[in-house]
Formats: sequence, C-alpha cells, structure tokens
Amino acid sequence: MLARTLIASEYSAKERAHFALSYEFCRIIQEADDAHVIAPGLDNYISRNLGRFLPPHDTHNVQHDFNRLVNGVRKGLGLKNAPVIEPVSLTQDYELFVYVAWSPQSLVELSRIKDWRKRCKTAVLYLFELWSSSIQQDKAYLKLMDEFDHVFMLHNESVPLLRNYTKTPSSFLLTGIDALTFAPVPRQPRRSVDVYSIGNRAPAVHQQLVKLSQESDFFYIYDTLASTGSSVKDWREHRLLMANVIKRSRYFICYNPASLSGDKATKIRGEQVIPSRLFEGATAGAILLGTAPECPEFIQNFDWPGAVISLPPDARDVAERLIGLDADQNRLDRIRRDNVVNCLLRHDWIYRWESILFAVGMRPREGSARRKAALLAAANQMTGKQAFLSIV
Repeated sequence: MLARTLIASEYSAKERAHFALSYEFCRIIQEADDAHVIAPGLDNYISRNLGRFLPPHDTHNVQHDFNRLVNGVRKGLGLKNAPVIEPVSLTQDYELFVYVAWSPQSLVELSRIKDWRKRCKTAVLYLFELWSSSIQQDKAYLKLMDEFDHVFMLHNESVPLLRNYTKTPSSFLLTGIDALTFAPVPRQPRRSVDVYSIGNRAPAVHQQLVKLSQESDFFYIYDTLASTGSSVKDWREHRLLMANVIKRSRYFICYNPASLSGDKATKIRGEQVIPSRLFEGATAGAILLGTAPECPEFIQNFDWPGAVISLPPDARDVAERLIGLDADQNRLDRIRRDNVVNCLLRHDWIYRWESILFAVGMRPREGSARRKAALLAAANQMTGKQAFLSIV
C-alpha cells in the first residue's frame, strides 16, 4: 500500500538539539500513519568540489561555516537565506504533505524538494517558532506560506498577525511529547538525581544549586556547554538520554522564557509561550520548578494543582524551598502522578497529529488507535485505576 502522507523536515541538516522536536514528531507520525519521512542531510557541495584540498575531518564543519557566511552576506543584502539541504526527488503522489519547520527561514529548504506542491493534494505547515515581535522581519519568508493550505503554529500570539503576511489560514497547535518514551512506566526508576536543569535557567538559582552540590550530598545536573553550539550525534539516543535522566530526577527546572533576563527575553518582549521543557519534565514525572507561562493555553492544558511550582528567578532561599517541598511527600507523589497521567492522555504527539488530520478533513489510521491504546494502558498503570480515552 502506498503511503498517503509525506512528512518533510530539515532537522538532519541542522543537527542542533532543539530540532529534536521536529525529529520526534516526524518519527511518531511515520509510525502511526505509515507515512514517508524525508529529512535530507546537509548538502556538502564544498566537499564534492573541493574535498581534495581539505582535511577529511573538517569538510562538514567547513560547509556549515560557509553556509553561515553566505547567509550572513545575503541577509545584509536584504535577500532570503539560501537552502542547505540535499536535493530530493519525489517518486509518487501523496494525499497530504506536512512540512515540519523550526522557523520561517526553514521555508527556503522547500525549493530542494522537487515538485512537492504538484505531487501533494493537500499541504500543511507545522511551524515551531514565530515570535510576534519579529514577524515583520520575517515577512519575505512568510510569503512562502502561500503555497500551503493550512499553517499550524506553536505561538498563539502570532496567529492573528500572520493574516497580514499570507493568504493561508493559520491555527494554534500546542507542542507535544513522545509520552511513551518519557513516561516512567512500566518501571518507575529510583529518582537519584536531585535537580536537573537544561536550557534556560536563572543565574541566581543555578549558583545556589551548584553550591549545594559542592557542600552536600546533593546531585545537580546542568548544562556546561553552550546549547547554540551543540550538535546531535543520534536523534533517538539524544531523546532517550534526556528521558532517562528526567525519569530519575526529583525536580526539573522549567522557566518561562519571558520571566528571565538576557538576549532571548529582549527578543521575545514578554511574549508568553509554553516551552517544550514543561512537557518533558511533566511526562517523566519530575516536579517542575520555575515560572509558569502567563497565557490562556497554559491554564487550559496544565490545569492540575502543582503543575509548575513557583521558584522565582531571583529566589535566594532555594535550599529552604526544597526542604519544605520534601517535607510533604504525599503531595509530591500526587503531583508526579498527575503530571504523568495528564501528559499520557493529552499531550502525546499523536493528539497533535489527529488535530492536523481533522482540520484538513482526513481520518486517523489504525496506527493512531494503537498508540492511543498504549498511552491509555500506561496511564492506567500509573494510577492503578481505569482511565477512559476515545481510541477510535
């Protein structure tokens, strides 16, 4: 049987850790819908043409650096970025095409997928990052959205603004998680990590946690490398490692980006979004410490007590707060259970996929029902009770 769906993304060419969301979505939908996935690697034309002049171990990095230089010059000239993925030719027609893009700049990569619009009856874009504060700067890329039939975005505030830049209708679609990988079932590992922090963090809180790890039997795991320079060796192993560490962590740091100071906070100008860290930490059963997003979609989707426990970025009493939380283990157990169960029943990528299908008038395939049945079974195991979820 020919696949009815084609999913494409640029994550293999970009290799940065945040593109793991694109990988995870594509992998799960490939399994649930028997879809074809194309994720072309970096087009290393320098190696092809000049490889004999370069040390073998340098060619990949040289291509990345050259691409950055070229696109920097193009930006200075007011031009769009040049595509960087390997060219792809399609061999069949599809009922649905889904392009999973990190940013509007990613849309230039579509020129490397030959005849994608002619080959696909319906085309959908799933866009992960479009801040309302920078939408005007991206207007040249946003016009490329006209080729699609629908655009789904993680940034709710940008949805009404987008209508000024493209004729394609757009909708808000929450991010998701591979809940079957991240949830601590069927086994619940011992939580031997006291606090795990990855990505955005508050310097004052971080310094106190580092001091605790130096002065006591306190296990604190945190980033020591700049995330902007990270390069993922294997997408599956990257996500599996993160899931395994969070499942073994008592507390997980999760700050609303708008509540922190720094370059990113300046860029987003207070815009409120639900970060992927919320889904990762909650699904794995950690207690989330930080600041909750101040937006309706957070209230609607994380509507159980203790979903995020406040730890202000300028807090000076982190150790005392942790001691106070540890004193009520019954409360922590309830929060962990609520975190995991809600994510299993509401926030797996399969639910986002079904939202896309229903929006374009298509029905889920049997793979969706099988995955939802597995999610339901995991939730029942976590609670010891019978939960109910439509799996048809």
